[in-house]
Amino acid sequence: METMREALNQADQAIKQAAVSDTSRLDALLLLCHATNFTKEQYFTYSHRELTSAEQQYFQQLVQKRCDAEPVAYLTGHREFFGLDFIIDERVLIPRADTEIIVEQALELLPAFDSPRVLDMCTGSGCIGITIAKNSSQAQVTLADISSDALEVARLNSERLLGRKLETIQTDLYEALHNHRFHMIIANPPYLNDMWYRMVDDQVKKEPKSALVGGDVDGLATIRTLVSGAIKHLEDGGYLLVECDYRQQSAVATLFETYGFSPIIKANDLADLGRVVIGRFACTKS
Repeated sequence: METMREALNQADQAIKQAAVSDTSRLDALLLLCHATNFTKEQYFTYSHRELTSAEQQYFQQLVQKRCDAEPVAYLTGHREFFGLDFIIDERVLIPRADTEIIVEQALELLPAFDSPRVLDMCTGSGCIGITIAKNSSQAQVTLADISSDALEVARLNSERLLGRKLETIQTDLYEALHNHRFHMIIANPPYLNDMWYRMVDDQVKKEPKSALVGGDVDGLATIRTLVSGAIKHLEDGGYLLVECDYRQQSAVATLFETYGFSPIIKANDLADLGRVVIGRFACTKS
């Protein structure tokens, strides 16, 4: 039988040769820990331990799927986001580290409100809204998505990470929200156009296309509806925060301006590329 270290080295090489990841060793380690039910810390202590035949077989299956471009998060069923462990599967988009930027921005703005009502639109796994609820005890968070499957994952994460259910609404953007109003609306909507989608890695194409492609030639169809409809669902002085592609940030900021948001703030991601647009809605402009 192979030791854990030997199995890790072989998996690292296999994933590297498959050219599906820039982090082949980390991928292999995460899959090995999942197959053996070890933590990463335990691996470094027990790397000399031999795998059981069942562990070895399962690990090899996971590595083969990774070599076929299956995302690690779908193979392990988990993804860390903002220090929290989210349940993830093929029904939802995999949370990215760059999306943590929009959470940081939201948490900086929330103290301006007493008991703020927050809407996480296009919630997917619930990573944005649940993280805000975890880090802001006063926030009343609602999770909304067009997909009932996504909302089921979000509910699981809510109960697991918060010990309670957040309000969830199945809706095509604002369609089912009626008279709901919020102090903050946050969204990581689909925003790729068809050309950009064709260019993404194969592993990204394993994720729900409806959560990635935003419609229209520029990918902004969903964001246009999101911004135009927000003014009917924001309290006076409330904020809209939207994640977008760096190639769209200026166009999204202009869209915010068109609908009367002011001031408008742009935030960059970890690669210093434009990622988030923030606008404040005021019924009366000074």
